[in-house]
Parts: sequence; C-alpha cells; structure tokens
Amino acid sequence: DPARLRPHCKTHKTREIIELELARGIVRHKCATFAEAEMLAEAGVKDVFLAYSLVGPNIGRAVAFRRKYPDVEFSVTGDHEKPLKQLAEAMTSASLSIGVLLDIDTGQHRTGVPVGPEAKEIYRLIVETEGLIPNGLHVYDGHQHQKSRDERQAAVDEEWQRVSQFRTDLESEGWPVPRL
Repeated sequence: DPARLRPHCKTHKTREIIELELARGIVRHKCATFAEAEMLAEAGVKDVFLAYSLVGPNIGRAVAFRRKYPDVEFSVTGDHEKPLKQLAEAMTSASLSIGVLLDIDTGQHRTGVPVGPEAKEIYRLIVETEGLIPNGLHVYDGHQHQKSRDERQAAVDEEWQRVSQFRTDLESEGWPVPRL
C-alpha cells in the first residue's frame, strides 16, 4: 500500500513530484530542512517528518511552522536532553506540541544515540514532557555498504533486532512507540 511509504523529498525538492506522490496515495513525507517542510505543507502534505534534531533558532522555526500549518502532523528527531527541553518549553509556551522520534545511532556515528540506558532516558523525557509527543524511533543504516547483498542483509537484520528489542523494552514501560 503506498500509504506505508515515506519518501524523502531531499532527493527531488520538487513540488510537482510531491503532487504526483499524493495523487498516488503517498501521504507521509520526510525532509531535511524547514524549506523542504514548508514546500511539503504548501503542496498539501498533512504528515511531515523533519529528520533533524532541532537546536537554537530552529526551535523557534518549529513553533512558527506549527502555527502556520496547524493541520499538518509535524514531527522531528531528538537525541539530546537539553535541546529537547528547550523545544518542549517553546512549544508549551506557544500552547502547541510537536511529535519527536528518538534518533537512534545504528553505527554511522553521525547523529543519534545508541540503543541503551541513555536512549531510554531520553525517550522517557520525550514521553513525560509537556509539549512533546512520543512518535517512536528514527533509525537509519546508511553506513551499510557490504558488496554482498546477503552480508548487508545480515548486518541490517542484526541492528534491526537490537532496535526491535529496544522498542519492546520501551513499550513494556507503558510508553507508546508508534513508529520506527
């Protein structure tokens, strides 16, 4: 079903392609910048995921986006306590909320936190903090480049098992983990 897909618009950055995707039932979209998020919302996308952990001025941009597009389900990633608390404070002050997916580092070591106690505490913060909506886990395994498809699949499956178990652990705490 095309509704299960979430294409990343950074590969095309084109409103016309977004409109073609919407017409074919692809209603959830991913982006890397606020300019892309705004383009998606202007094209009629109602579920926008900005795969970026917000810090500094981008927290204010998130508030402005939520105000401008109140009918868009908007979510971002988070991987550190301090900016998440700042994001929550800004959202709460504006009487808004924002979905947050915990960014999991699966070995690329670019963003996120590895599965473990620190990740669990950050997810707890997302669950328990007003202004933040726990939207699940963001996982990206773009560092897997094994030439053999079987070896690459085995590496992805190994990491998937860790993340899947982590999701089960979070849910056993009674915390919602609606998406991976």
